[in-house]
Amino acid sequence: MFRASILVWTNRLAVPSTTELLILSPFTPKYTVHNSYLNISTTVTALNFDPASVNKTIPAGTAAYVANVTINGVAAKSRCHFDFYDTFRVGGEIVITLTSDKAAADSCLGELPESISTGGFSSAR
Repeated sequence: MFRASILVWTNRLAVPSTTELLILSPFTPKYTVHNSYLNISTTVTALNFDPASVNKTIPAGTAAYVANVTINGVAAKSRCHFDFYDTFRVGGEIVITLTSDKAAADSCLGELPESISTGGFSSAR
């Protein structure tokens, strides 16, 4: 329950039965998740964050769409999702770069998240 709550609050949604987290435009420009059990922290930064992006209707020209994602300085395999084990379990920094160009952000630029429509789900690592 805690995992789902923190991920929704931070705008990361878990894919059921997997360790994948879907990436959405963040509600806040920067936050850190501390895991005292593993003694690690993960900071998520939204570059180009615009407070208007959390409005019910997003105004034209607002940076609200995910342009790219880096995890510890390395480009993510997709701008649509990443794996819990590669991020929050090991700690580090996730940078989500936002753009106002909705059309330019209209694909995953790589792997799609696991789903029934993409062939089903693998087992968690």
